[in-house]
Amino acid sequence: MTDSGWSIRQQTGCRWRVTPCYAGSGSIAAPFLLLSPAPTAAQVKLGVTGGLNLASVDVSSESAFVPDFESVTRFSLGLSATIPVSETWGVQLAGGYSQKGAMSAFTEEGADVESTLKMDYIELAVLGMLNLPLSGERVSAHLVAGPALALESSCDVSAKATFMGTDFEINEGCDDGDVIDRSNFDLGLAAGGGIEIGLSDALGVSLGVLYTFGLLDIDKEDSDSLKHRVLSVRVGLVYSVG
Repeated sequence: MTDSGWSIRQQTGCRWRVTPCYAGSGSIAAPFLLLSPAPTAAQVKLGVTGGLNLASVDVSSESAFVPDFESVTRFSLGLSATIPVSETWGVQLAGGYSQKGAMSAFTEEGADVESTLKMDYIELAVLGMLNLPLSGERVSAHLVAGPALALESSCDVSAKATFMGTDFEINEGCDDGDVIDRSNFDLGLAAGGGIEIGLSDALGVSLGVLYTFGLLDIDKEDSDSLKHRVLSVRVGLVYSVG
C-alpha cells in the first residue's frame, strides 16, 4: 500500500488492478456503484393509425318536425406522439384526417327522402394518458381524454328522393346555394382507451377506440342545433424512440 492509498497487489475486493482500497472505509464497492447504468428513461412513442368512424349528429330543435338522423360509416387516418411524464401518466399529441357526417331519412309531401351530410376535417388533439398495469411484458393498456380541434377540409350533401315512382338524386357542395351555413372549425372533447402489443423492443401494434363529443353547432343559420358525435375504432403501429 502506498501513501496515496492505492494498491496493485491482490487483496480482498481488489483483483490485480489499481483500485482504491482504504482500510476501514467501507467503500470498496463505491467504484462499481458509480459505474452502474442509470435507469432507462421512459421512451417516446410514435404512432400511425387508421380505422372506421361511426359518425352522426345530435339534434336539438323546437320544431315539430325533426328528421331522424342515423350514423354513417366513414374513415380516419392519424399520427401521434406519446410523451411519458411518469410511469403512470403521459401526454399524447395527435393529428389526422377524420371524416364525419350523418344520414337522415324522412317522408315529406309524398316523397321519400334520404339525405347524407359528409364533412371532412383535419383534427388535432392533446390528450392526457393514464397507463394501466397488465400482466406480461409485451401488453399494455391506457385511457386517454382531452380537447380536440377540427378544421374543415371539405363538406358535401347528397340527397335521394322517390316521388310518384320517379327517382331523383342531388349532390352539392355545402357552399353551393348556401346548403348549410356553418363554421369552418369544430371544438370537441375526446375520450377513449386502447391496448398495445409489443412485437419487439421497439415496434408494436395498437387497437383503440375514441369517442369525440362535438361542442359547437355546425349549422349557424338554422335555429336547430347540430353537433358532431363520432366513435372511432382504430388499429395502428407504434414505434418507440430512444
